[in-house]
Amino acid sequence: MIQSVNAFIEYFEGIRRRTVNFIRAVPSDRIDWAPKEGEFSCDDIVRHLAAAEKMFGGAAVKGHWAYSGHDRSLAGSLDEATAHLEACHSEAMTALRGMDDAELPQPRPTLNGPPVKAWRLLMAMVEHEVHHRSQLATYLA
Repeated sequence: MIQSVNAFIEYFEGIRRRTVNFIRAVPSDRIDWAPKEGEFSCDDIVRHLAAAEKMFGGAAVKGHWAYSGHDRSLAGSLDEATAHLEACHSEAMTALRGMDDAELPQPRPTLNGPPVKAWRLLMAMVEHEVHHRSQLATYLA
């Protein structure tokens, strides 16, 4: 169980650094590559991570789910997608810093099930990021 918001932020910063290392390894001429039609491309993954961080962070901090999407119009190039990810990350971490540790065990709504504790949503955010980082690693291979 997560007991400290600041400890979680420190942990998640390490998760994000590793993800960004994979993003920076994507060749610029492959940013829109996907293994097949209908799958996420590399840049879709980056924009999706940005939207998901806002979504999970908002649900944990405010108890409100909002997905802003990952459409290419948000950021068309690798540099734009990375800047978008960094901006969303900064926004989410600022919101998280405003959360009191006492809120971590408080219930929050889920998308389609019973409420869960706020700290579990933060761990789900980590799992989601690691999943898509692994997807990007597979693409790079």
